[in-house]
Amino acid sequence: MVVDGVVAAEAFNPVLSAMLRARDVTGAAKLFSFMQLKGCTPSPATYNVLLHGLLVCGRARAAMEVMRRMERQDVTPGVMTYGAIVDGLVRCGRLEDAWKVTEEMGRKGLAPNEFVFSPVITGFCKSGKVERASMVWDAMVAAGVRPNVVLYSAMIDGFARCGKMTEAELLFGEMAEAKCVPNIMTYSSMVRGYFQIGDSSQALSVWEEMLRVGCTPNTVTYSILINGLCNVGRSKDAMMVWKHMLGRGCTPDTIAYTSMIKGLCVSGMVDGGLRLFCDMLATGDADPDVICYNVLLDGLLRAKDLPRAMDLLNQMLDKGCDPDAVTCNTFLREIEVGQGKGREFLEGLVVRLCNRKRNKAAGEVVMVMLAKYIVPEAAILDMVVRAVCRRKRVSNVIDKCWDGIWRA
Repeated sequence: MVVDGVVAAEAFNPVLSAMLRARDVTGAAKLFSFMQLKGCTPSPATYNVLLHGLLVCGRARAAMEVMRRMERQDVTPGVMTYGAIVDGLVRCGRLEDAWKVTEEMGRKGLAPNEFVFSPVITGFCKSGKVERASMVWDAMVAAGVRPNVVLYSAMIDGFARCGKMTEAELLFGEMAEAKCVPNIMTYSSMVRGYFQIGDSSQALSVWEEMLRVGCTPNTVTYSILINGLCNVGRSKDAMMVWKHMLGRGCTPDTIAYTSMIKGLCVSGMVDGGLRLFCDMLATGDADPDVICYNVLLDGLLRAKDLPRAMDLLNQMLDKGCDPDAVTCNTFLREIEVGQGKGREFLEGLVVRLCNRKRNKAAGEVVMVMLAKYIVPEAAILDMVVRAVCRRKRVSNVIDKCWDGIWRA
């Protein structure tokens, strides 16, 4: 049966969306080409699916080619399409490009709404570019867009992360005047910010206010409080918060575990930190990341317990967690570099990572060595360079080939 082109395109959309959700860009490209061969004209909804999916997969170049294809075929992008592009570009880390697309909307007579501005402001804030976020905020307000709780919370979080609590307080007050009720994220950001500037009393005051207004703490909020208390040396208070969190049935995340482990290690209770680490592994509530391992390794090495630190490093590698520059420097602090033991340790680490095909991590260890003027043996350096360059070159060629499909 002959099916109308638009209807046929709509029939393909769920399949394209599923492929891209599964990160099967190759399969989506083949299906899109098949649609063209069958004379099926992509609809605006099809383009929206492609743009959003490609950007979520990190294929910004291919997404922009799809955008240009839309323009060549006189398919006018709507607010939803632009919103998908802006959100995707932010996810890819291309914040300036996302802002340019937002500005382009205005030039084409489309007014960006709060859902378009939100990812741009959030992206700039999370990347530490709070000045750029403020500029976008001002443009949004000038355009007559009324900020919602998500936008207020994102901007407050940006100020708090940079320690600009005066600006955060002003915006928090403006939020109240606008009858926009702060949520758990808003309060969490304020607590984090006050701890960051060393004002623990004000941080606790905000926490108490949050409880008074009936805002229930979640895992993230507890993590921020525990981390803040541990950083100011109040590990006993942090442990009380930890027990209260567990008593409320709130499952700790990796950040909460890491913060509590750090507090115990800094207080000289390394064994307590190890027990908590073992609890995390046993319960399976959270998976330790490189930061968590580094905290424990630092505690063990400061306690001059090199054997257990080496055992933990071995466990870290077995769990598939790659060491970073902090891991290397933590060991170098305790190993006699001048006697060649530092080079021996790092070279062994490089070889082990290469044998496990974790070439990127091996390359980062080599970079640490070179920064410390520790020259690896020629054979080891050659092994790492060949592994890293080969993988990168092949990946780039494959990406270019598939990106070209979207231009046709």
